[in-house]
Amino acid sequence: MRIKEPPAAAELSWADVHSFRLARHHLLERAPKARLTQVVGDIGGAQAQVMSTAELQIAVRVDCTVEDVREALWKKKSLVKTWLMRGTLHLIPSKDLPMFAAAMGAHGLRNLNAWLKYLQVNEAQLTKLFDSIDGALNGSPMTREELIAAVGRDQPEPVLRILRSGWGGVLKPAARRGQLCFGPNRGQSVTFVRPQAWLGTWKEMDPEKATVAAAERYLSAYGPATKQDFTRWWGAWLGVGTAAWKALDEKVVTVSVEGQKAQMLGEDLKRLRKNSQRPSVQLLPGFDPYLMGHATRDHLFDKIHRWKVSRVAGWISPVVLVDGRVLGVWSHTVAKQKVRVELKPFASLPARVVKAAGERAETIAGALGAKLEKFSVA
Repeated sequence: MRIKEPPAAAELSWADVHSFRLARHHLLERAPKARLTQVVGDIGGAQAQVMSTAELQIAVRVDCTVEDVREALWKKKSLVKTWLMRGTLHLIPSKDLPMFAAAMGAHGLRNLNAWLKYLQVNEAQLTKLFDSIDGALNGSPMTREELIAAVGRDQPEPVLRILRSGWGGVLKPAARRGQLCFGPNRGQSVTFVRPQAWLGTWKEMDPEKATVAAAERYLSAYGPATKQDFTRWWGAWLGVGTAAWKALDEKVVTVSVEGQKAQMLGEDLKRLRKNSQRPSVQLLPGFDPYLMGHATRDHLFDKIHRWKVSRVAGWISPVVLVDGRVLGVWSHTVAKQKVRVELKPFASLPARVVKAAGERAETIAGALGAKLEKFSVA
């Protein structure tokens, strides 16, 4: 007998959802610089495998420059850089790292099983290596080579092969367990530190509670969403999302977005109903979090344009965002403190959108500590 699903708590349009998410992502107006760290937490982190794009992801949301982001990361240490969601580099508030580490460390090495088998390394050997990394690092930054030298002693041959060939593959799971994060570059070399020593404070969390807290944080930024969306964003298997959704059952409601069922926090539904739609034009940098939160991006642009946005090797283009929808891509160059910005819309844009995009280009140039020399539409 098929169980009948309960009726949706609300029937929403995509325009409703886009408007709500734009507000949650601080894309309707820039927040003051004093809230820089909070904004990064509100959006679930800035994706940082290309550091310059992460800096701009923050600067389009906060009245700040890229230098302010660097100061928060390396001097104030209110932000931290490490591998987290989907095994990719992120900037997150330092105070949130114990939550992410507890949640991601709760589910063992399941996602690495095939990799471990291929390398002929078992989970116990890899765990021992993680412990060696944990013991070698302290508050002083170590280069990759220094860390390899420190932990490579007395390791079995299969583990040594990991150290010699795919070192980043070892660092990622260690980072997701909270055993390392990035320190400031030393010349051209990246460095790593033990976060507990580098940040100075660390509050342990129960792993299961941390996973639920992370899911709630996700829904606050990306809801309405499904557990499949969450696990895609998180980089986990579906069972993690199922358990988190079950734990959040009393806090979430099911809504219908033009016929598609999804969940959101009940308190957020109340806020969405009070939300008034406002025109919005943004130039979002590459890998922007607004585009990274769901299993598909069909709600953001027509499939015919997918190759322009989701490019080869997982590259996500900078996009022109109009009222929450992607209507084009853009690029910029910087030379001698002068910035050139070019838009490539999917179709002709209204004059008001082009004007607003030009203003956003001025903002980006200012965030880079430069002046806008040329703004053009291809």
